[in-house]
Amino acid sequence: MTFLVVALAIVLRIAWVLAVPTKPVGDFAMYVESAAHLAQHGSLDSEYVYMPGYVFLIAPVQALGGGWLATKLVGAVLGGLGAGAVAGIARRVCGGSAAAALLAGLLFALWPAGIAIAGVTGTDMPAAVLVVLAAYVLVRFSAERPVLAAVLFGLLTGLGSYIRAIVVPLAALSALVFRAQGQPWRRSIRCAALACAIALLVLMPWAIRNRVRYGETFFTDSHGGLTALVGANPNTDGCYSRSLNRAFHDVTGFTLLAEPHREADRASMAIAKDWIRFDPLFTLGLLVSKAERLLVHERALLYWPLFRAGVLPEPEHTFFARHRSAIESMADDFWLSLLALALAGVAIAGLRKNWLALSLLPQAAILALLYTAIFAEPRYRLPICMLLMPFAVIAIVWVYQAILTLVRRTEAGRLKREGLIALCLVVTVFLAAPAIAWAGARLREGHRWAVHECQVVGRTQFCKWRIAAVEGDLQGRPAVRGVWDGVGLMILQATDHTGASLVAETEWLLAPGDYSLSFVADLAPLGRDASEVGGVIRVTANGKAAGEPLALPAIAVASREGTTLPWIAKLHHDGGLLRLQVHVAAAGRQAHASSARLWLGDVRVVLNRSP
Repeated sequence: MTFLVVALAIVLRIAWVLAVPTKPVGDFAMYVESAAHLAQHGSLDSEYVYMPGYVFLIAPVQALGGGWLATKLVGAVLGGLGAGAVAGIARRVCGGSAAAALLAGLLFALWPAGIAIAGVTGTDMPAAVLVVLAAYVLVRFSAERPVLAAVLFGLLTGLGSYIRAIVVPLAALSALVFRAQGQPWRRSIRCAALACAIALLVLMPWAIRNRVRYGETFFTDSHGGLTALVGANPNTDGCYSRSLNRAFHDVTGFTLLAEPHREADRASMAIAKDWIRFDPLFTLGLLVSKAERLLVHERALLYWPLFRAGVLPEPEHTFFARHRSAIESMADDFWLSLLALALAGVAIAGLRKNWLALSLLPQAAILALLYTAIFAEPRYRLPICMLLMPFAVIAIVWVYQAILTLVRRTEAGRLKREGLIALCLVVTVFLAAPAIAWAGARLREGHRWAVHECQVVGRTQFCKWRIAAVEGDLQGRPAVRGVWDGVGLMILQATDHTGASLVAETEWLLAPGDYSLSFVADLAPLGRDASEVGGVIRVTANGKAAGEPLALPAIAVASREGTTLPWIAKLHHDGGLLRLQVHVAAAGRQAHASSARLWLGDVRVVLNRSP
């Protein structure tokens, strides 16, 4: 029966690939290009900083003359194999039930987003399949043949780590599975240590290559810091932005993906840590946002294979765009139903002390935590979703047992208790998740800050702006926004009776001396009524007035003419922190007639004379 669901999964994915002629874009196109370079030159290109496993996998396809279609077909077949692993896990955790295995295999085979993702070429599905294959051999052999289980699990974990380095920590969690299978703790830990050793042994050629290439021995890739930097970017709430590449180069002198890789990676990690520490409450809210992006909406998985610009030719693009709402709803409904069943399955497994099933839960949890902490993309949920499928099957089997009990009118006390607790868990999570998301959004907006590059005493660095005070209604919009070369401050709405103001601040650690502080101001975007914006900008340095105030109407006029309004102040600083505060005060009922935002750019601190 397992072979049938695997065949079904493969056939559906191949049919999708043949019917939907997607064009790999972005990261996916990069992997194909890197594989072509490897096939032609026998080495990875100089800008490749990722794990090499997927490129090694598809390079033979390129060497044999295969193109995108052949590469996607390889991915479709590999993706379909995941049905066998999910079915095998479900069979083991459900006491050897063939029906449970069939249900799990069908869940995987008919998974809408899992089918759609076969239309792109990337690391996500192959790595996820290796994760669940590793979990399957662990539950299959850990009871009777623990050493074999450790060796196979370490081997598959190592191979998965060649594709996605984040898989490495899963080897240590195998101790929980060995213990759940009845092995003593001491033997379980020894087997887990063996699995870790095997995984590292598999990765040893890559570590040796890194030693030869960089003079350092490490088992991972050279872009973890770059990934963390993107995930900590306050300007995009942890999403990728091309402008960050420009700012990173201007500040550090390093170019992303270019030599020297290790130095660039360490520099980006140092910046990421600084941003994470800048406002812990904003960081907490950002973690909630990343967790929501990773775990909530399944429709986001359809972006790369269907809805990204350029991924589909006409008329396929028009067809999917016309039916986008229905397709996205189907994907979301499948995921939310699976999640509800999985949560119920977790509760039932806990009540029935199904330790084998529960021992796999930390693997899904640690993947979710790591991706949330570092960088979250919706497609990273693939292994998490696959590991949850056996729990969904546990719930489906329970529903079947409950129906049989009702039909036969037998004693159902235990089932009632299990059903009530499972329902409570599902309802609690589904009610708590929106509340947590709301609280995270409140934290982010209440502690919103922004970053951009600026010139401080002849050195390009990142300037970090936060809101010091707000008087007025933000109307759900961010009070401060950052772009690579400036910061935008919201112009709050004033009324006939009250004004509205906002104070934003940044600070620098400066030596004693005489300094010039300067920036240019403009308003954007400009609407027809932008000239009606009223108010004034005042600047203070360490609480003392600095420079001349700027009138918002004058900035609006300059912006309409395509220029900016300069501001400059000269001051003496005794040394230490210099806090610059920009006070934006709106005036008159028409102050919010425009949606324009005040933008400060070309921020400079110049040392005129030192003691």
